[in-house]
Amino acid sequence: MIVGSFKLRGQHRFEFKVAQQNYGIELSPVGHLIRLSPEVLMRTQHVSRKITWLAYCAAFAFAAFSTETADSGIIAFQESSAPSSGNASALIGHWRKTTIGYTGPIDEHLVLRSNGTVENWTATAYERREPVTGHWSVEGKMLTLSFGGNDRSSPFTFHEGQLVFPNIPNRRGFWEKIA
Repeated sequence: MIVGSFKLRGQHRFEFKVAQQNYGIELSPVGHLIRLSPEVLMRTQHVSRKITWLAYCAAFAFAAFSTETADSGIIAFQESSAPSSGNASALIGHWRKTTIGYTGPIDEHLVLRSNGTVENWTATAYERREPVTGHWSVEGKMLTLSFGGNDRSSPFTFHEGQLVFPNIPNRRGFWEKIA
């Protein structure tokens, strides 16, 4: 039974037929027959199993070679064995982090001074909040910010001239030094 047909560039004619015995679809150009039937599904599923198995093997191999990084949960873009005084001097300055909120861009500013004081504020296109003042300190690769008795310690690192703080997966902030 012919269900439909079409011509391709006026040269080849294809007919769609429903085969009664296996409920497949046949495309029959002049002199050729292509069947799409349940046996095609079986081949596809067999190939799918091989691809799935191969993907599992690749994932296992990847996990085996990257356990050291995965265990720490902290990605080290640029490790240095510099003492904390070296880390502290690299942090001194005016840093800006831009994020996109539902109202538009939000710039967060962090000014770390050499005397141990810190200022933090946010600015948008519509407003600039008042700076909050506190103290900061460094121990190894941990930066501690203290505002009004609330201490926040998080790991940090540097990547291509930017401060990565906090350096925690899915929470990383990239700060650009502007002064």
